[in-house]
Amino acid sequence: MLVWKVVEVVIEGRASKVKALFDSGSTFTIMGYETLRKLFADVHVRALPKLVKATLVNGQQITIDGFVDSQMIIKGYVMPERIYLSRDIPREVEVEGKRITLPDLIIGSPTMETWGIELDIKKGDIIIRGGLLI
Repeated sequence: MLVWKVVEVVIEGRASKVKALFDSGSTFTIMGYETLRKLFADVHVRALPKLVKATLVNGQQITIDGFVDSQMIIKGYVMPERIYLSRDIPREVEVEGKRITLPDLIIGSPTMETWGIELDIKKGDIIIRGGLLI
């Protein structure tokens, strides 16, 4: 299940509105390095001790090798969250013959489970049952 939303992300005190895809099939909350630099400039990236392989919606294999810690602000809730990073994430992919622009951020199921985020597919919205209300 997938829902698109604009959310605010803060990394090292730098805030940006990002197009996010809430993807219940994704095992990571992930962003591309190119997007990270474009939206947050020169923030400190920490390396993973071991590379992780993942697969995008079009079947493309990617390598995840770093992360940043962030705060996501969604519907007035603040959610501290780790964002994993890959150099392999393209801006567009082809799925079933259609060109699809990828979001700035993919929010995966572990993040949604941690913060009690549920997807309302009928309304194309999210429901938050956890998080820190500001």
